[in-house]
Amino acid sequence: IHQIYHLAPIAMELGKTRNNPKIQLISCHSQHTSILKNIQKLYPGTNVEIITLPLPFRFRFLNFKKKAYPSPHDTMRFAKKYMKDAVAVVSTSHITPRLCRKLKITKPKFIYQYHGCGDRKYGFDPKFKEYDFMLLPGKYHQKRLIDENIMTPEKTKIIGWPKLDIPIQTQKIKNKIFSKNLPTVLYAPHWKPELTSYKIWGEKILRFFSNQRDFNLIFAPHIQLKHWQFAYKYKTDYENYRSENIHIDFGSEYSVNGTYLKIADIYIGDVSSIVYEWIALKPRPCVFLNAHGVNWKNNVNYRFWDYGPVVEKIENLENKIKEAVHSQNYLELQRKRIKEYMELTEESSSKRAAKAILEFLGKRKV
Repeated sequence: IHQIYHLAPIAMELGKTRNNPKIQLISCHSQHTSILKNIQKLYPGTNVEIITLPLPFRFRFLNFKKKAYPSPHDTMRFAKKYMKDAVAVVSTSHITPRLCRKLKITKPKFIYQYHGCGDRKYGFDPKFKEYDFMLLPGKYHQKRLIDENIMTPEKTKIIGWPKLDIPIQTQKIKNKIFSKNLPTVLYAPHWKPELTSYKIWGEKILRFFSNQRDFNLIFAPHIQLKHWQFAYKYKTDYENYRSENIHIDFGSEYSVNGTYLKIADIYIGDVSSIVYEWIALKPRPCVFLNAHGVNWKNNVNYRFWDYGPVVEKIENLENKIKEAVHSQNYLELQRKRIKEYMELTEESSSKRAAKAILEFLGKRKV
């Protein structure tokens, strides 16, 4: 569900344009459909059809690993009838053009919308060359894609960050999960085993916060972590750590729609690109965890670790939190750099994206 919030607002704005294009949102799960319908309510008058695909047999009856959603490889055959004659397919997946071409879906133009605004090489994937057009958050991504010969300027358009257009009400939720109004820390580790701090330091972080009463902790790993828990042998049963100051969430809507980013005061993470959403909402203290001993300094893929102190040994976590809270230099750098990464204007990012898509497709009256 974490990619829905990046794409759905664009579809809703397309459904409100004067061109009156036929817009279809394809959902692979009933939970996804429910979220899409809730987002649709925020856009009165939008002309968007939400289609729920059948669940593949393997997911319905043989989902022994308890994955959260079916594989794109399995669902694409159900989606083919809707996609094969489309003018364009807008996707947040790196592999959509490749999957479509395997199924001989070649008519549509393929348009990519980022679902993470980060520095790692994942965001500059050579597979993007298979896309006809890319919607970009800011100048940093545009320049790097061009410099690395992945995209040419005319195949890109800076539109901002559509996810931030969705209004999120937070106060009631914060009061619901915490009884005391303490500074709130968000721990949001990545899910890939070679990158995440979760497997090495996750429980140590829970233990640290359970032994103090100065902070609330939202323990919210990337939603994919639980999806891949059996493949990567991730422990997810930490019920004994739940308390009045520790909230644990392995994949609710709150963990992906920006709620926790707005509630929290201090961010702790490793390599998740969500840190740029954190800064875009409001520059605040960040602490980064180098659980794998990466040689990160002057590495372009770890540029975002400049925004706060880096923990090399978990025993130093408390001191690094204090350093992050009391240093203004990190916040000044956040304010300066976020303009490179997310170009936000008075016009909503979703509307800018809709205009960019229609202009790319040669329909100028928006």
